[in-house]
Amino acid sequence: MLTSILYNDMTYWLLGTAIVFTLFGRYTATLRNNVKTVVESTIDSLIEQGYIKTKGKGDNIEILKHWE
Repeated sequence: MLTSILYNDMTYWLLGTAIVFTLFGRYTATLRNNVKTVVESTIDSLIEQGYIKTKGKGDNIEILKHWE
């Protein structure tokens, strides 16, 4: 009975689907991390070039509005 449950077509489909969506989830998590890194680098570059005004240093940095 247990072998008929473990070794049938539906079990293989479910296992294959689980593997595919696990890989897809890891891929999208990697993309999200890459996007975050690119955005952080872009904002840091704009701050260094003087296009964005800031107040504070390090982790306590605050972006000021254009009229401040």
